[in-house]
Amino acid sequence: MSAEQMTRRCPACGGVMERKVMNETITFEGHSLSYEQPGWHCDACGEGVLEGADNTFHDAALHEVMASAKGSPISPLAVRAARETVGLSQREAGRVFGGGPTAFYKYETAKAFPSEGMANLLRLALQRPDLFQKTAIPTATDIALIRRASLNDTLDSIFRRVYPDAARRDA
Repeated sequence: MSAEQMTRRCPACGGVMERKVMNETITFEGHSLSYEQPGWHCDACGEGVLEGADNTFHDAALHEVMASAKGSPISPLAVRAARETVGLSQREAGRVFGGGPTAFYKYETAKAFPSEGMANLLRLALQRPDLFQKTAIPTATDIALIRRASLNDTLDSIFRRVYPDAARRDA
């Protein structure tokens, strides 16, 4: 950016605004969060102007402090990170993890909060995104896990009849 592009007139006081990052604090229901806000900032009067992507940081901070104030078991940014780590849209995440087509939009904007169980599932997705890949039939890893988890004779019998080839390999 040229020197001219780095400054502009302040709409509040007529002073000079500079393009920079400032520490801001956002408060919601007694909870506060300090964050770094890019934008146009006026040193003379303290006014700030946000454009385009600048709003993304403000919105994220607002959603984080709202979730904290309301006792969400996981932060909206962690929900988004888990979803994106697995490679899902919000609608797809609602189908894969549960909750419906708009659940993840609501979780990521602090309009609703996931249950403790969903929060734990999302933490697992952050640690092991490979567990949430789309597959139509059980993988070899799935079959091995099922075999280890077969705790009773009925389930074991069902498994052996549904996946006879896997049962023979294990024998």
